[in-house]
Amino acid sequence: MIDVRVQHRFPGRIRFKVPALRHYSDIGEWIKQSLLAIQGINEVRVNEHACSIIIQYEPLLLDCKTLAARIEALNLEDAESTDVEHEYTRGDVALNVIGTLSAAMLPKRWGALTTATLIAPTLVEGIEEIRDKRVSVEVLDAIAVGLSAWRGDYQTAMLTQSLISLGEYMEQRTSRSSDQLLADLMRPQESLVWKITSEGKSQCLSSSLVAGDLIELMPGDAIPIDGTVQSGTALVNQSTLTGESVPVRREQGAQVYSGTSIHEGGIKVRVEKVGSEATTAKIAKLIYESLSEKSEIQQVTQEMADRRVKITLGIGAAVFALTQDVNRLASVFLVDYSCALKLSTPVTFKSIMYRAAQNGILLKGGSAIEKMVKVDTCVFDKTGTLTYGDMEVTDVIPLCDSNTARDLLAIAASVEEHSSHPLSQAVVNAAKHNELPHIDHGEVEYVIAHGLRSTLNEHCLMMGSRHFLEEHENVDFSAYEQEIREMEQLGRHLIFISHQKKLIGMIGLRDHLREDVVETFQALRDAGINELVMISGDRAFKAQMLGDELKLDRVFAEATPESKSGIVESLKQSGRTVMFVGDGVNDAPALTKADVGIAMCKGTELARQAADVVLLRDTLYGVAEARQLAQIAMSLVNSNIKLAEYVNSGIMFAAALGFLKPAASALLHNGTTLAILARSLAVKNG
Repeated sequence: MIDVRVQHRFPGRIRFKVPALRHYSDIGEWIKQSLLAIQGINEVRVNEHACSIIIQYEPLLLDCKTLAARIEALNLEDAESTDVEHEYTRGDVALNVIGTLSAAMLPKRWGALTTATLIAPTLVEGIEEIRDKRVSVEVLDAIAVGLSAWRGDYQTAMLTQSLISLGEYMEQRTSRSSDQLLADLMRPQESLVWKITSEGKSQCLSSSLVAGDLIELMPGDAIPIDGTVQSGTALVNQSTLTGESVPVRREQGAQVYSGTSIHEGGIKVRVEKVGSEATTAKIAKLIYESLSEKSEIQQVTQEMADRRVKITLGIGAAVFALTQDVNRLASVFLVDYSCALKLSTPVTFKSIMYRAAQNGILLKGGSAIEKMVKVDTCVFDKTGTLTYGDMEVTDVIPLCDSNTARDLLAIAASVEEHSSHPLSQAVVNAAKHNELPHIDHGEVEYVIAHGLRSTLNEHCLMMGSRHFLEEHENVDFSAYEQEIREMEQLGRHLIFISHQKKLIGMIGLRDHLREDVVETFQALRDAGINELVMISGDRAFKAQMLGDELKLDRVFAEATPESKSGIVESLKQSGRTVMFVGDGVNDAPALTKADVGIAMCKGTELARQAADVVLLRDTLYGVAEARQLAQIAMSLVNSNIKLAEYVNSGIMFAAALGFLKPAASALLHNGTTLAILARSLAVKNG
């Protein structure tokens, strides 16, 4: 256990002295990430040189003793070293401003002393970069500041140093705020809840709950866990997960999820998942993983930035060779393309990710955004994606005079209630909706992949597919071919019912097509997707009917789970850039194989993990929105790159001609960088 001492504190902020930090290097980022995972901690800064950790926290949730214990529990032996740049603070900026005033007002030798002290970190950083054989912006800054100090112009040296520190502070703050936007969006919050035990009710922190606990939730309460309603009825606001502002009714047996809240009513909930297993925590984990992923264009802009540093050095050397003017040389060296190029791209991506998450779309990093813009073919799995995945009864057709449609549906539902198959449940739901009575029947036998067998009035009763009744049970269908053909032409899925080996009726069902399918397809075509494809397990005739109705470019019918990824692969081999949209376990291989995989809101956990994009709302239009947001992001990234190139080139040209002094050059350069970052950050609000 490491030694931790409190240096100073006040509510919401505390500084700890951790002497053990002097034995480790470059572990500040690891400590920061470890502590930020704790609920109630808002910000962490680690100063390895001073062996201190500064924490900003929620006083209602955490106290000094708890924070000290969490730091003591850190195993620094397991810490990962990360090469990170110095984190500038307002104190650094203020100190440099004071130094600038000192250089202007104090005698020259005292000005020299304060200047040497304050510019030393910049010079050391530049020397270390040269020693490591790296040509970076730190080298340019060190040369520019060092030249002014060497000439005895301490006021210019300190003014330049102040502008550099102010620019770095503002850039880092902008970048951190884009991270914080996403972190705050889905971070599970600690709360007080009423726990019910055999001894009565007592309040406790949500972090102390374990699976199996029973809690009571009332209007206004945040739901901190995933669980099942045991009793009571409530309207639950699920907008943080689904984006829908209208509360939904939840009663006994229903699921509730962390991150939602009670709008009206009261319920008792049995805890099932807590902490990192809960819904909100899993989404937060996906967001944090997304932040660390670098896209191809981020790597390209990093390389561009590195090349521009060498170009700046070359131009500076040429200017000095021609003019022998140290001031011009310092002015040129203070123009740096790299900050705007390196920072604007990740800030843009994070801002778009935040905007997308507010619209119910989880984009897993800049790579997903970048790949989505290149997509020209979108493949949709039918069931659960284009449709809601649930069937509805549309037609009940008696084929004999002894039964009405209501009689036939009541008989079928009485038998089908013994099966959990989606088709069976659709028949049962239709009977419940029409308040039909239960019909007595014999024992029910489930014939796998075919149908059900029972007895009615001591005679054989069967229901299922035509193949089952015709081939296995020798039921004659010849008299009803016309009626069957008419139903099939309407795209109905048919359940046939026979009694005493005679066909007595059929029930037609259809998939419940999503209301926003047509709108989504049109939006995708408007966004540049030129081929829309559907994969369905239905027979070719039925699948093609839906394809024609939706004006799809290609339809793959009678597809098996194994064949989906093969279809995606064949499209890619033909030169297409493919986006696949699905929801089930059997969609995971196709989601992985596609250039971009999108998992639907109610998709399985495996599908959500395999996908590049996860829809948090149960609407298909999120697919089109994701494409549109990706296009906005890439358009902004490309325009920022051009803006940084043109404006900084103009500043450098003016500096080379002697129109700008070093301080003005630094001011214009840093101002340009901050303007570009502000532009990237503003896109989060649309």
